[in-house]
Amino acid sequence: MWIGVSGKNADHYSPPTDPYIMKREFFALTILFVLFVAFPASLFGYQAWLSNPSDARVIMLTANAPSNGGWVPDTIRVNLGERVRLRIASPDVVHGFEIPALGIQVDEILPGHVAEVEFIASRVGKFPFACTRWCSVDHWRMRGNIEVVDPNNPYPTPQTFAPPLYQQLKIDIDALHPAQNVPPSRPSAARGASLAGLIVISTDLRTQSPSDVFAKLRVDDSPKSYSDQQLWDVIAFAWKQAAGDESIAKGQQLYARDCAACHGELGKGNGPAGRDLPGLAAMQSDTHSMQDGKRGPADFTNTAQMLGASDVLLQGKIVRGGMGTGMPEWRTLYTDEEMWQVISFIRSFTFDYGLTK
Repeated sequence: MWIGVSGKNADHYSPPTDPYIMKREFFALTILFVLFVAFPASLFGYQAWLSNPSDARVIMLTANAPSNGGWVPDTIRVNLGERVRLRIASPDVVHGFEIPALGIQVDEILPGHVAEVEFIASRVGKFPFACTRWCSVDHWRMRGNIEVVDPNNPYPTPQTFAPPLYQQLKIDIDALHPAQNVPPSRPSAARGASLAGLIVISTDLRTQSPSDVFAKLRVDDSPKSYSDQQLWDVIAFAWKQAAGDESIAKGQQLYARDCAACHGELGKGNGPAGRDLPGLAAMQSDTHSMQDGKRGPADFTNTAQMLGASDVLLQGKIVRGGMGTGMPEWRTLYTDEEMWQVISFIRSFTFDYGLTK
């Protein structure tokens, strides 16, 4: 800090010797250094780190609501072994980002902010990405792809996949499959647990509908002394036990994130976004519907509909999506395990698993 000196000694400055004045001068110089040197340097360094913290290739990705263009770009092409840093911006609403097949997820991209995620493209393939936040009624359109190619083998042999189970078993997932038998009241897994050792179910629960399992139990000799409700309680327990509590809990999380907006938190098919699905007017004109002449997002509490459907049939609808209904396909985003987890939770809308929803 400069201290002016007047008079005849003005041209000859002598540093102050007062310790108090010297401390104040040192403190002032320190503040000036931080404000004009250290802080700008750290800011520029941080910006440089954001741009390219390593040898990563920086790719800008913008998440717009579908009505504003969706993902830009919606296709990203990178090389095998390349380190990639995605900088994801949102100009409108809160979005999320996930590449399920690569285990990459960004929970929240706030409007006006940039979220970053870095990964190494370790395997060749086309990997879909999607928004994980309900950003609008057209949220299901928020899809894109990251293509990882090997420069040394730009035309690899295409992968082959086995047909989904519903095709292998020749199940028409568009046909109605009403239950031939329905329980007097909602089946309880807790009540069924006490009878599980007395009534044995020996069948593949994934390929058989609960209604089919009930019909087989009813014609067997051993369970004839039990009521219809008791048999249904045992069936509810069998489905819950086959899935497992962990799978049901994970399915509940996926359902809340991806399904509840259309199908409703309580599975009644009355979610706020479901009312605006493309093709809904055409579905509601279908007089073959089991739900008083109207169709839309499935009502998972509809006993006749759900107890007549096998798990494989439900998986087929998740795999393929609803043709013309606005329900997207989930095969490219869900693993087989995740699909079974969602189905295990969906069953809880018909069977009483004792869950808190």
